[in-house]
Amino acid sequence: MSEPLLQLTYISDVAPGLGSEQIATIHQQAERNNQRLGITGVLLVTSRHFLQLLEGPAELVKTRFKLIAADPRHQSVRLVSERLVQQRQFPHWQMGLKRLLDQDEHADLQAVIHLYGQQQQFSEQHADAIALLLKSL
Repeated sequence: MSEPLLQLTYISDVAPGLGSEQIATIHQQAERNNQRLGITGVLLVTSRHFLQLLEGPAELVKTRFKLIAADPRHQSVRLVSERLVQQRQFPHWQMGLKRLLDQDEHADLQAVIHLYGQQQQFSEQHADAIALLLKSL
């Protein structure tokens, strides 16, 4: 049996003035670095928040999260959950990016992310709800 993987989810506030080009740069850097490190996951972006799930070897995921938390493009980084899993939820995504700009098409998803974006702490129920949201992608 293989070693369990760490699946870490966080939410952060988008730094003021961060535009589409900078978000594209974040995505490109994440894809390149994560492929090299064996980390997969998904990044959801709204006009106000980042919601990201990272999965891979525990120490590598924790190190990546510390770098993200120190990145000035992410403000008020809040850990939603850390879970050990046997298999990846996003095995083929070094960093899938879902940019949520279309208000009509993604209004419900944006509303949920903005709601959780206002939270400072997360219960197990919050973490389960966010995990379910991410499974729907």
